[in-house]
Amino acid sequence: MNYRGEPMDLMPTLDLDQAAPLLECTLSLMHPVDVERLFAAVKTTQTVVPQIMSRYNLRKNRFEEQSAQLQRVIEEFTASHDPGRGQLDVLQGPQLKIQVIHYADYDQLRLIMSRLLTDGEGFKHYLYLLAAAYDGQDLTDFVNERSGRRIMNFLRHPHRPLPQSSDAPVAERFPQLAGDVHHHKGEVLIPRVESKRLRQLARHQGVTMNAVLLSAYALALFSLTGERQLVIPYQVDLRLHGPVAATNVVQVANLTSQMPVTITMQEGATLQAVVAQTQATLTQLHERLAYLAPLVEINRMSRALPPELVRRLTRKHREGATVSFANFGHVDHTRLKFGEIPVTQIYFAGTYRTMPSFQLTMSAYHDAWTLAFRMLGSEPDYQLGIKILKNVVTQLNQWGHDK
Repeated sequence: MNYRGEPMDLMPTLDLDQAAPLLECTLSLMHPVDVERLFAAVKTTQTVVPQIMSRYNLRKNRFEEQSAQLQRVIEEFTASHDPGRGQLDVLQGPQLKIQVIHYADYDQLRLIMSRLLTDGEGFKHYLYLLAAAYDGQDLTDFVNERSGRRIMNFLRHPHRPLPQSSDAPVAERFPQLAGDVHHHKGEVLIPRVESKRLRQLARHQGVTMNAVLLSAYALALFSLTGERQLVIPYQVDLRLHGPVAATNVVQVANLTSQMPVTITMQEGATLQAVVAQTQATLTQLHERLAYLAPLVEINRMSRALPPELVRRLTRKHREGATVSFANFGHVDHTRLKFGEIPVTQIYFAGTYRTMPSFQLTMSAYHDAWTLAFRMLGSEPDYQLGIKILKNVVTQLNQWGHDK
């Protein structure tokens, strides 16, 4: 069976040469998981999100169901043979891979999901669905809403003029660093107490944590690359503009847009000053609905043109970006129960991007934050990524304690 793709599913296909269209989630469970029960849970979720067992047809922008895919979804490893990353070709299918890594008395789950099928928030929707299925919940009445038409219609209200596309400059690339190319990953945990302090300070100053994180990231990039004019794509979850009230509706879909945020660096700039600048820019962009223009255009073209031509025209006018930031937000621990097995830690990351392309991600669980990246690059590239992580944390800690 074939499942038609949505116009917004085309967006992650625009730079397949630079970044594998994948999202990654790592969960640590207090006890070993029942693998057979996990198999059954994945099969149950397929009744709600059938595309997880499909291959993606790039030419036709559709998901094509294939038989006997379930056995390819879940793989088991011992901790000593942890492959570290998931081999997943979304063009061949399936769109989901789960690695079960067995430790002495607990398990770790690594889920890799297709960015062609969903976005960061949608990934969480699927994760909650999987946990519910593992827990034995009846999913018969659940439905997956993938269309963004209702949200787009809401945003294109007659009193909201359509914003114009921005011609903002693009950040310079990281330096090419010599060495053998490997897959790398990095993450750092900001404890609950420190995260709480930062949230309280942001609330007191009337700024969002997204503005704070984006500013700390920009300062870290400036200190390491010397780039004064940074343009960092900022993600906007369109679900916030048209929330679904029904409890049986999930949105495992691409419903995230982005807008380029320009941050200009001055020598000796403090995080406090950069946050104020970034917040003002974000407020202005949101008021102009700056994230809407590219989506309206790709929706318009998709009604008349084949997917390959839509991609070609979109790439021609699309702004490139070397650095990016993605906030996966808070993971609701009350919806993440695998039977009686507590989840001790969970964090999300983006795909393995080929340096000099670099993405920083943030996710929160039990009020503790995890900053992470995935990278395909040399050892010096990896060390640069670690420096960025540590620099961001240093900026945040100083801001949190100086005020």
